[in-house]
Amino acid sequence: MTVASSQSPVASGSAIEGRSASNRFAGNSGNVLETGDWRLETGVILIALLWILVALSVIALSFARESFVEVAAARNAQALESAYFVARAGIESTIYQLMQRRLMPSVRRAGFQDAADPLELGLVTGSFGGGAYQVNVQDESGKLNVNTVSEQQLRLLTEACGINKTNADIITDSILDWRDSDDAHHINGAEDDYYLALNPPYQAKNGRITAIEELLLVRGVTADYFYGHPERNPDGSIAYKYGLSRCLTVFSTRNQVNVNYAPLPVLLSIPGMQPEAAAMIYEARRTKPFQNLAEVTREIPISLGATALSRLSVEQTGIYTLTASAQMQDSRARRIIRTIISLDRGNLAEYNTFYWNENIPYYEGMGE
Repeated sequence: MTVASSQSPVASGSAIEGRSASNRFAGNSGNVLETGDWRLETGVILIALLWILVALSVIALSFARESFVEVAAARNAQALESAYFVARAGIESTIYQLMQRRLMPSVRRAGFQDAADPLELGLVTGSFGGGAYQVNVQDESGKLNVNTVSEQQLRLLTEACGINKTNADIITDSILDWRDSDDAHHINGAEDDYYLALNPPYQAKNGRITAIEELLLVRGVTADYFYGHPERNPDGSIAYKYGLSRCLTVFSTRNQVNVNYAPLPVLLSIPGMQPEAAAMIYEARRTKPFQNLAEVTREIPISLGATALSRLSVEQTGIYTLTASAQMQDSRARRIIRTIISLDRGNLAEYNTFYWNENIPYYEGMGE
């Protein structure tokens, strides 16, 4: 009995110790947290931390992207500002060359030139302040006067500019309605009843067009039809369609067009002009301007006919449209400015500015 009594406390203590070890991870509720549960809780915490890291990474990338965009925008704005002054420099340089040409007789000028004059070819290029410019030069004698052009020629011009016949008819009739003094409609035209229903409403001019931008108010004349637009050819190349702004003017008063400055759509609009002859004239004058009409008839193998020939000329008005396109080195940002200037007939060293526009679309900056 004595031996059994001495062993009892030992056994009891071992039992207590075993129960203590088994309940070591017991919580206040008395539930036991096994080793596997502890690992599960640890894994959940790690996943949560990973999600937090992902969220922080997304936020950091977002801030980095915004910073990159802001830096790129700042660089682009700086490049555009610099290109603006390069474009202005191109315009001033071109005007200087135009005045210099007037001061120097043509015979003397020819002695200093081995190649064709860039002014006569219609494209002046140069560099200034780390940028490059090109200035398209177009004498207003190469355009049709929007106030006097006939209905037939206006209709031919709109179609030659790549405008489909339905819209060409609407634009032609609407221009005729805009410039005439009555309220009578042409078949596809528009008068006050059409324009007053627009938002915002306005009235038809019913008078002489004083600025070519008025055409943007005329029914059917969209920005693409006015300024021109790029088109993709079947072979994937890009072709630029010139708009009405390059073909119509309010400054030339002649019934003839200058073959050295007329865009191809203007040549195609001349009554009696065959398309093949117009294309030949256009391509020939881009390398060597014609000195007189006799040269035109001699170098073009297709007979022009008396009607078409009577509408052609090589005479200039002295009023020029200058479209300057400029960009900085290593930058795609481009700035385009268009101005119309007139060389003063009384003072050969002076000129007048009739028009200035700094918001010309990008595709309007290309040369012919």
